[in-house]
Amino acid sequence: MEREKPDQVLEKIRSKLKDRGAHGIRGIGICFRRMDDSGDRKLDRMEFQWGLKENGHDISPAEFERIFKYFDRNGTGKIDYDEFIRAIRGDLNDFRRSLVGLAFKKLDKTGNGIVDLEDIKITYNVECHPKFISGEMNATEILGDFLAQWDTLEKDGQVTLEEFEEYYKDVSASIDGDDYFELMIRNAWHIDGGEGQSECTTIPRKLEIGPDGKQRVVKAAIF
Repeated sequence: MEREKPDQVLEKIRSKLKDRGAHGIRGIGICFRRMDDSGDRKLDRMEFQWGLKENGHDISPAEFERIFKYFDRNGTGKIDYDEFIRAIRGDLNDFRRSLVGLAFKKLDKTGNGIVDLEDIKITYNVECHPKFISGEMNATEILGDFLAQWDTLEKDGQVTLEEFEEYYKDVSASIDGDDYFELMIRNAWHIDGGEGQSECTTIPRKLEIGPDGKQRVVKAAIF
């Protein structure tokens, strides 16, 4: 079988992961890391096959061979699962990366490139989460689930810009439009700005009376 990019098979896997949102991509990454006994971030044929199956992907033997042959670039009998995940997920475009940078900069008050999980806990707005709106989960459950997604590259209670971007690469994979991605970022972290349907709606407004006696609506400060 010639080594050709298995677009149809990748799209089949991508579609299933996309239905699960950010947890889909992160879930398959966690599954692969658990199977990586050697810690070299590579999986042999059987490990990769079982990883896909455990993550709920039903692909035929021919489809599996097409994927494995493509990612086993050197014919070593192993694949780099980070490379596979990048192919499934894609990267942040420049616009989305800039928005993620804005959010991280807001959290990183000291400017040292590191954010404590406590800072994220204080700032993150759980009320924008779909499961909070639907009543499926309460604020405590959503926050706990959200915080568990962080601090993945090194378990030190801190989040780097790299970890922050990695998380939002997973989120981005399940969001088609830049407008919605912008709204989601701005609302989650109370970042003022945006136009039209992308304008932040989570910054409280209040009525003030100026020195001239005129009333005006102003945005409250969010830290």
